[in-house]
Formats: sequence, structure tokens, C-alpha cells
Amino acid sequence: MKSVVVFIAVVMLSVTATHLLSAPRPSHTPVIEAAAIGNLGIADSDMYGWGPDDVNKGMDTIAASGARNVRILMPWAGVQPDPGTWNWGQVDLLVDAANARGLGVLGVLNSSPGWAAVPGTLPFIGPPTDMATYGDFAGAAAQRYRGRVAAYELWNEPNASAFWETGPQGPDAALFTQLLKTAYPRIKGADPGATVIAGGFAPYIDFFSLSINPIKFTEQMYAAGAKGSFDALAFHPYLFRAKFSDGDFPDSPMNLTKGIRQTMVNNGDGGKKIWATEYGQPTSEVDDATQAAFIRDFITTWRGLSFAGPAFVYTSRDRNSGSGAADDTYGLYRSDWSPKPAAAVVQQLA
Repeated sequence: MKSVVVFIAVVMLSVTATHLLSAPRPSHTPVIEAAAIGNLGIADSDMYGWGPDDVNKGMDTIAASGARNVRILMPWAGVQPDPGTWNWGQVDLLVDAANARGLGVLGVLNSSPGWAAVPGTLPFIGPPTDMATYGDFAGAAAQRYRGRVAAYELWNEPNASAFWETGPQGPDAALFTQLLKTAYPRIKGADPGATVIAGGFAPYIDFFSLSINPIKFTEQMYAAGAKGSFDALAFHPYLFRAKFSDGDFPDSPMNLTKGIRQTMVNNGDGGKKIWATEYGQPTSEVDDATQAAFIRDFITTWRGLSFAGPAFVYTSRDRNSGSGAADDTYGLYRSDWSPKPAAAVVQQLA
């Protein structure tokens, strides 16, 4: 939903410390068991690019808000920039900081490195040429963070070409299913207690080769054999012009959520949850009061759905509060860490 691809490109240039997979953790770093995932968290994609001071400030702020979870990026392109190099430093920083504050961690395993991606695809959004390489990465992450990361989200918005570029036909649900079927057993083998979520779907309609309606994408996944290769599905029910509770028009996020749910029921997965792993409102598009009202409506409405899993508000801090770009102003806090009214909503409802 946001320009994470551009952000990741910047991060790849800025992260230089290399931590080999085989290297032991420093003896002074305490290993703290992961907190369980609660019902409300904060999703923060930008935190992967922050230094230690900002990470600690961000995690302190999230913990003080009453939110019990944090969703972070664990980008494959950053962790394994070439086949023989494992760079876990920034992910270690994030996981350690979250664990130290008792926050449950949801890690997003996305972004193919150039050496592993289908040739000719854009950086970080092309699928793996060999799914086994992604499986190796997913298994390595689950082994390293066993008992310290509670859940993994496989990819991000795979029903949109902006995040899953699979050719002129548009996003390929069958290919995404191959990714799930490869990674799921690798994660479960390394950490049986981890929850594995099929990547958060974007709230888009069918639009040429750019996007596929998430209900249709879910149907195509099941048709390709995805059943049994995830513990929950995830959806990102964004909409700037109407509250989440408003389901009175076609393709509203509420109706899309219910359609995904019905598809799960139709395929025998009625016992599984839908997680809302991103939801937010940018204050460059709506005023502060509207952002707060929409987030309150989303959290309270989501909690009323019988099949709803945890919800994550996007995001902690603005990239640039003075910007007119939506991607820069989703924060509950401004770029100087002063709170917007929406921060008080999260504190009240956490």
C-alpha cells in the first residue's frame, strides 16, 4: 500500500554490518523469550532502516502506548544480499529491542535479493527463481529467532504487482502458493510454535495486470493447493474515504474482509483467523481528528468480527510530517515524536 520498495532500496545501501548465520550471539546479549501476540499492535516498516537510538525510542513509544505487538520487516534482500553472506544485524537489533520490552514480534519475510529473483524483475519485488532459496531463508530466520519471534508473515501484498511482480498477466496466486508450500514446513520445522501468515492482501479491485481483488486471489490460492500451508491469512483494509465499518458499497474493505472469510469457510478453513497486519490513515490526506476517528472505528469494528485475529495500526512515526505525500504521514506520532490524537486512541483501546 505504501512505497516500501523504494524504502528497502535505500536500506540496502545503508546497512553495512555483516553478521554470519553461523556466528554466535554476543555473550552480553540476553536471550528473552518472545511475548505472545496480543490483539493490538503497531506495524512499522521504516524501523528496519533506523539506528539503535531511534529503534529504542520507537520501541519505548510503542510499549508505552499499550500496544502489545510490533510488526517489522525481515527483508531477505537485506539479510542475504548474496548466497554466502548472512546479515542479521538489523533484525537482531529490532527483535532484541522488542523482546526487552515484552512486545510480541511479527516478522515480514519479503523482498527477494537480486541473485535469487527472476531475471528482469524490479528490485525486491520479483519472485524467487527457485522457491527453495526462499525456503532456506525462511527456515534460517525461524531457527535463529526460535521462541523470540511469535509469527511470520510470508511476503507483503502479493495480489499487487507493486510487491509481487510476476509478469504481464499480473500477480500470480499459484506462484505465491508455491512460496507458501515451500516456506511453511521450513518455518514449522525450525519453530513449531510460530504462527505462519499468508501475506497481507492489498484492498484493491481487479485492475488490468496491476492488481487482483483479494477475494479472487484467495480463491486462486486455494485452487492451487494453498490449504495446509498457512495458519492464518492477512488483509490490509485501507480506505481513505470511508470508515472500515462502512460496508454499504461494493469492494469496501469490510465486504472484502467478509469475502475472504467466506472463501476460507468454503475451503474448510473456517477455524482460521484473518489478521489485519496494516491499517492506517495518512494525515496528509485527512486531518488529525479524522485519522483518530477512523482508527478508533477500525479497531472497535475489527474486534467485533468473530474471525478477527490481531490488528496492527500503521505506523508509529511520520517519515516527514510536513510532506504532502501519504506515505510520509501515516504515523501516530509526528516526525519529532509529538503525539497526534490517534496515539491517544490506541492508548485508550490497547
